[in-house]
Amino acid sequence: MTRLAVRIASLALTALAAGCGSAPVKPEKPAATRPAPPRVLPGKADGYALLAADAARVKDAGAGALEVVSSEYLSEGDKVGAFVEIPLDACALVMARGSPSVVDVDLFAYEDDGASFAVDESTDARPAILVCPPHPKRLWLAARVVSGSGLVGLGVQSVPTSAVAAVEQAAGARGRSGGETGRLEAWPGLEAKLIAHRAWLGGRWEDVRRAAVPVAPRAATRLTVAVEAGRCLDVFVSPSDEIGSLEAVAEDPSGRILARGKERGRDRAIVLCSATTNEVTVAIRPRASTGLVAVVASRSAPGAGAALDVSARAEHVTETRELDAARAALAKDLTGKGLGAPKTVLVGSAKLGSRAAASLDLPAGCARIDVIAGKPLADAAASLWNDRGALLAEGRGGAGVTLFACGPSGPARLDVEALARPGPFAVELRKDDAAPAALVAHPLAAARLLAVLDAGGARISAASASSAQVVALDAGARTSLPFDVPARGCVEVTAALDRGGTGVDLRLADASTGENTVTRGRFVLTDRLCAGDAGAKGNAELRLLAGKADALVLVRPLPP
Repeated sequence: MTRLAVRIASLALTALAAGCGSAPVKPEKPAATRPAPPRVLPGKADGYALLAADAARVKDAGAGALEVVSSEYLSEGDKVGAFVEIPLDACALVMARGSPSVVDVDLFAYEDDGASFAVDESTDARPAILVCPPHPKRLWLAARVVSGSGLVGLGVQSVPTSAVAAVEQAAGARGRSGGETGRLEAWPGLEAKLIAHRAWLGGRWEDVRRAAVPVAPRAATRLTVAVEAGRCLDVFVSPSDEIGSLEAVAEDPSGRILARGKERGRDRAIVLCSATTNEVTVAIRPRASTGLVAVVASRSAPGAGAALDVSARAEHVTETRELDAARAALAKDLTGKGLGAPKTVLVGSAKLGSRAAASLDLPAGCARIDVIAGKPLADAAASLWNDRGALLAEGRGGAGVTLFACGPSGPARLDVEALARPGPFAVELRKDDAAPAALVAHPLAAARLLAVLDAGGARISAASASSAQVVALDAGARTSLPFDVPARGCVEVTAALDRGGTGVDLRLADASTGENTVTRGRFVLTDRLCAGDAGAKGNAELRLLAGKADALVLVRPLPP
């Protein structure tokens, strides 16, 4: 064997011996691959697609481009919202739409002080409200999921006043043009009842809340609503078929009953007016069976308390002050209004079930007579009569009553009565520097017209109605008054009847588009027409429902 072969064999034996004496070597595992961390993506949920189809349809009806206010994924009870600024002379359509998994969405619009401006609580995922002048410049718009969960989009579109009716119909929005006022599918015929009820009240009304709530005889079901300053609130309650007898009352925050629902067949209605903002609770309870009731809360235009039909028996809920403080506040408010120094006619106490009477001498021309209520007197009524027993003026108010007397000088009698709580009062007479001839010649119409202008705390004198014109009305004829509406402005038309007729009907129409509203009142009514950038030609059509009478008609532009 060669030396090389011996050496190779020796090395092989050495390696074999080393392998037999040690553990086998394990191969190394490759390093584990760690997943990348999740990334938070910028951006928010996009609800444009939920709103796009309906937005395109109402745009074809005259609305502007869609602006998405907010979009969020929500579950039951969640809410989404934002502030939106709306031009004061334009309307706005607000819509909320949910994905297929969202069953019911409610829509709300609030003013800066938290007062509810408009609401749609219909039982579906397609609510819509239409906001029209007069409205605040800024509103908080909010959508709340009542049932289901998913994506909700909230959008808004501008609407020119000339296209209100067409947009309202295309969107199924809360009613503003005098027709359908909302959706409450469980109550067929509710709309007809509501429209007839509002015609009986007189004036213009718009929904602030609409709901279907369960009721049972063991405990009352309660809803809280606001009575806004200078406005009236109408609460209409309609029971389902299984409920026979129903009780509805309005309570203040302390639980004191302010008013009881008046019977309208099986339905109940409560009308509340106030000079200041108040929250009231409506308590509803059936006397026997359980079931559901439809509740529709509506607010009037500002100052409508003076135009309500007397048979509506509105309750006034304004809190009063001490008599001296109330008199001082009134004197401050009337400074610089073109009125003479006050003359104290009577200081007395108003009682329930009786009338305090005072004799006074009316000056020639026009005068303002204030019945000032002192705490605890609430909800006072006053009437002014000439020496022949003819009515010159009458009114009602929570913290006092203001009457206007125009005509020749002469003796008169003033009656004052407490309708809710007795208490002290004072009567002050102020001679008016202004005495428009049309008002002096038609005292009763002048009293009704000036009362509407003064309602809501405006504190006016007869000079505010100096441009009123006399219009002869007849049940068998229609009278038209054309007028111009300035660009981005509004014109208000107020009509007040003198003696001899009852029931006045006003149709305000845009002459170029034909869009119109109809308002009715027993003795006095008021409505307004607004225009966009181009202005508008308006037409006021008046007719009397019964008899013949002169009317004082005031057509005046409103501040922008």
